[in-house]
Amino acid sequence: MNFQDVENAVLLIDKPSGITSNEALTLLKRRTGIRRIGHAGTLDKFAEGLLVVAAGFATKLLKYFLECEKRYEADVRLGVMTDTLDPEGKVIAEKPVPEITEDMLRSARQRFLGVQWQNPPEFSALKINGKRASDLVRSGMKVELSKREISISDISLAKDGNDFSLLHVCLTCSRGTYVRSLARDMAEFMGTVGFLERLRRTKVGPFRIEDAIAADKIERHDFLHPTGKSFLLSPCEAMRGFGTVELNSQGIKKAKNGAFFSPDDIVQINTGHDARYIVTDGSKKLVAIVELDFSKWSLRYLDVFSEPI
Repeated sequence: MNFQDVENAVLLIDKPSGITSNEALTLLKRRTGIRRIGHAGTLDKFAEGLLVVAAGFATKLLKYFLECEKRYEADVRLGVMTDTLDPEGKVIAEKPVPEITEDMLRSARQRFLGVQWQNPPEFSALKINGKRASDLVRSGMKVELSKREISISDISLAKDGNDFSLLHVCLTCSRGTYVRSLARDMAEFMGTVGFLERLRRTKVGPFRIEDAIAADKIERHDFLHPTGKSFLLSPCEAMRGFGTVELNSQGIKKAKNGAFFSPDDIVQINTGHDARYIVTDGSKKLVAIVELDFSKWSLRYLDVFSEPI
């Protein structure tokens, strides 16, 4: 992968606490010289962990990563609630913390596992009549946000030794899940109040924090000699959860124009988890993303790259 290719790459970044996701992108631009860049899912300023970033034309892939489940490690502080439900807010409520038993933890796990409805926090980026809910709240307005259906496919809870006021939580959840709201609801379930004290994102779909690089450690020379760097992925590598259709030169010409290609144009097929496939050329570059039904040979283009990336 040469530097020109990296201009269209996917990067796995370990964002530190204390900077916003957009500030992390600004840092990357400054340290690498990449101009066009975006991320797949904001982390709050106090939060840290995996930020999936795409550069150049690869930013068109971000919407697919937004769909992915996410894995978090969180600390929930019981007995105190802040208005933002995180450590950056002001305290608005305090309540005694009961003795947290193993039975209570097991019950909480059952309560919060699976599909459920969640009230988003008032301090959020959700829009009301085109304005952020958090901005409206700060201006003194009362906001009402509709409940959202979310799913938690895995969750574990543990108390911090004899400190009943601190819960350690690990969870895998769907897009749209607010862990701050989960902290609030979990505290209420325990008979008290609470807020999200610490949050670290460790996984986004197939991407892992172990493969990421700290945002303040990356340099332009990391791109000039990228061999073996796990944080740096080509578009095809980043889309490995999709099936793959490799086309011959004739098929590539059709795909680059969003035209219908036939079975005769296919060199190789690797099936994925659903009907979505990446279309590649012989050099393993991404040409298009399609929905393909082999039984009917129906084809629908989701994205086309006139120049393979």
